[in-house]
This record gives sequence, structure tokens and C-alpha cells, in this order.
Amino acid sequence: MRKHIVLTLLAAAAALSLNAQELEMIEFNETSELSAAQFKEYDANGNACALVKLGLVANDPVFEGDVVKSENKGGVYWLYLPQGTDKLTIQTSNFLPLRLQFDPVKSLFTYHMTVAPKGAGDEAAAGDLPVEKITINVPDDATGVPLTLVKVLSGRFQMGATKEQHSEEKDEQPVRWISLTNDFYIGETEVTQALWEKVMGENPSLFKNPSNPVENISWLDAVKFVQALSNMTGRKFRLPTEAEWEYAARGGQNLKPTKFAGSNTAGEVGWYMTNSNSRPHPVKSKKPNEIGLYDMSGNVWEYCQDFKGSYDKLPKTNPLDTKRTENRVRRGGSWMDNSAEALRCAYRRRTPERAKDSNNGLRVVMEP
Repeated sequence: MRKHIVLTLLAAAAALSLNAQELEMIEFNETSELSAAQFKEYDANGNACALVKLGLVANDPVFEGDVVKSENKGGVYWLYLPQGTDKLTIQTSNFLPLRLQFDPVKSLFTYHMTVAPKGAGDEAAAGDLPVEKITINVPDDATGVPLTLVKVLSGRFQMGATKEQHSEEKDEQPVRWISLTNDFYIGETEVTQALWEKVMGENPSLFKNPSNPVENISWLDAVKFVQALSNMTGRKFRLPTEAEWEYAARGGQNLKPTKFAGSNTAGEVGWYMTNSNSRPHPVKSKKPNEIGLYDMSGNVWEYCQDFKGSYDKLPKTNPLDTKRTENRVRRGGSWMDNSAEALRCAYRRRTPERAKDSNNGLRVVMEP
């Protein structure tokens, strides 16, 4: 009996190992950074270490090898290694062990290393996951306006100018790995004028239609709206982070490598100058993306929480750019844009917090 149990456990372990995903090193570069010299650590012989800044899209790693010290700096791991080290093993709970071999590191030099799931982002996963939607009435009575939200499951993706975007925009580069560790709900559509008026008691839009997205609002107006919506419903609403917005536009865990949100043809999923007749249109008039979100490409620009900053190459976990600048991020393009390029999933533009325009609107996120 004991032998049978042992064999069963070994078989189960082997099956798990076969199904576990592999990691791979996709970048290892010497940099001109001075971090290793500014934040010195010494090995057992009293010699100054090299510093490897490791972007790792995995949770709770264990590092094996000549690691003098490791620190988690917001999802980027700082590994101090003795001079001459050229091997490292990374153990994680969700991936197979990764044994790395690289050029020997040098004392007081800083390096960037990126490790990500093998082949992730090249193709969509086989078989889409089912999509969960919920609808609430705002307010919750006979006069309420329905608000439908789509549940977006946590996951990892490549953010920025990935190959299907065909982009040379500098502020979409470098492409970096993003890990979103929390599920969230996002509006199936942009906030309509009917919903805005129910919550705020007035309609600021220039193109009046209850089924159209609300527009002619500033970023500050959008923040006031989500606060009022939270108070009215007793739920926590907010603007999406820029990373959440792009992840949802790309299809979340049902990601497909398409240029726009749900298609490689802009006109199938979005309104822009070529097809809009110089005006916004009712929501849900075009094809949705892979998780049932409408108008992520086109109709009106959508505000995000983040200040508009630049990307760096290291992977991030739940990023939110809080470094104050003059502008916030807006995403998705609008009916007013002459080029379909503005409707791409990765395209990003800035907007002053107080600026109002008939092509700016919003989409809400609700926390579970």
C-alpha cells in the first residue's frame, strides 16, 4: 500500500511538472547605471558586488547560487552577485525551475535582466475563457439606469509597441512585461449620457443623445463622477490604470494579437473620422473585443488614472504612474481622429486635468 501511494504521488508530481509553464531569459545587458556603486554590497571576501536588476513576471521567487543579497523593489528584484558569477537558478511556485548561464558579472557594474514566460505574448492561448458580466441599476430602484460591467481576470501581458501594433511611437517603447495580480470589473461601454445625468444631475455633452458616450468633460470631472457613483451605489468605482485599460483592450486572458481592440480593421470596432460623420455615436454600435467590451477603439477618448510618463524596459506589477506631470493619460482614440492609428491598443496621449473636449469621455472600473 505504501509503495502504491508513493508511486501515485510521483506520478502526480510528474504530471504537474509536465503541465507547468517554462520561463526564459529574454534580456541581459550591462548598463551605465551607477546603482551598484551607490548602493554597495560586499561578498564574503570583502569585494564589492555587481548588481543585477531582474524584471521577473512571477511571484515569490527563490534564487539559488552565489547571491549575496536580494531585494524586491516593487516587482523588480535587485540581486547582488560576487564578481565573476555567471550562473543563477530561479525557483517559483507556478513555473519550472530556470537555470541561467550568462556572461560573468563585474564588480560595481549594474545589469538589467528580464525573465518572462516562454513564448508568452506570441500567440493567444488555445480556448478562450468564459466572460462574466454583471449589471447593476444606478440608483437601485425603478428609475435606475443599467450599468453593465465585465470581469477581467488577473494576468500578464506585454504592454506597448508589440509587433502587431506596427508602431514607431517613442512613448509606446520599450515594450515591457506587466503583471496585474487583481481581478477587476470594467464598464462594458463608455459611460453614457443617461448614466452621467442620473448620477450628476446634468449633461455637459455637446452631442446630446442618452445612448451616446458622455463627452465635453475634464479628467477632474471624471474623478468627481466616479466618486459620486461610488457614493450612490455603495461600491468602489474609479478610473482604470493605464495598464488595466490596455490589458482589457487587448482582451485580458483572452488576448488576441490584434492592432485594435478586437480586430485588425479599425472600422469593425471603432468610430473615427473616416466613418463617424464628424460626431460620436451610440455605444455598442460596433463589434466588441474578445471579452465583450465595446468602443475601446474610437468613439471618445477614455481617461486613465496615471500621469503621463515614459516607459522603462523592466517588468512591472500593478503599475500606476504617480509622478506628477502637467498631464494625465487618455486612451482609445475618438470620432475626431483622422487616422486609425489613434485607435490602436497601445496608442497613448496626454491631456491636461482641466481640459474639456467633445472627444473626451470615460469608462469606469469597479473593484470586486
